[in-house]
Amino acid sequence: MRSKKLLIVLVFIGMILAFSVALAQPPGDPDAADAGETITGIVEFDGTRVYVGPDFAYDSLGQLDINTSVVILGRRGDFYYSWDGNQWLEVVFNNETGWIYARLLRTSIPFNSIPPTGRALPRNRNSRVPGVFNLSDNVCDAWTGNFTLSGSFAAGDQQLTVTYPELKGANVYSVITISPSGQRTAHDSTTTTAHIKLADLPREPGQYVWRVVPYWTNAKERYNWQQICLLQTGGTFDVPGEPLPTLPPRYRYYYYSTPMPSPTPAPLVP
Repeated sequence: MRSKKLLIVLVFIGMILAFSVALAQPPGDPDAADAGETITGIVEFDGTRVYVGPDFAYDSLGQLDINTSVVILGRRGDFYYSWDGNQWLEVVFNNETGWIYARLLRTSIPFNSIPPTGRALPRNRNSRVPGVFNLSDNVCDAWTGNFTLSGSFAAGDQQLTVTYPELKGANVYSVITISPSGQRTAHDSTTTTAHIKLADLPREPGQYVWRVVPYWTNAKERYNWQQICLLQTGGTFDVPGEPLPTLPPRYRYYYYSTPMPSPTPAPLVP
């Protein structure tokens, strides 16, 4: 009986120590690469295929021999419990970029500490990539061009107009505005032009950031939209007004529920 109590006490002390160590960790990712550090990888299997994009549906660029060293530029996906086909690494291959399934490489830093640079291809109901996408090159490499904003809330305008480059294959875009406190609001469009209405933004003055993300979908419901590329930042704009007062922290011993998201315009509205 005494040994059982002693075991419980030791387990409790171990939990306290582990929790203390976790709290003592500095903010950020301690395993992330330092500024200017080159992330490298070693090929673990002979004949490892290199693809033009982070998906098995893309065309192959070639193969690498076992123990070949490569420079890693980014990743797609996250690693949780096992490799499931969704984890990819962007590498330098023959003086250009290519993608390798991450299970086939041994990396110099943990996979999740590598910065994300790619997304999976969308799939239709038959689990196939829609025919509108050209798989001979990385789809997102073609999403380049100018991002523009016209209008000014400070000048009395009630809405701003933003434009962004077209991505072949995308049939809906979402402009995400981020307030100074981090609140996000989506402004959806089926064209390369979207409108940011002052009435749709939170009642928070200051400088906002706007970003754009392209989707492919074959349904109107937003939860069926499939993101094609990572968000690109279009720029910033200002919302006039007096800064919100800084409130002292409230100390309560109960859980604060997650705030409701800001209302967004109806999807698929030009």
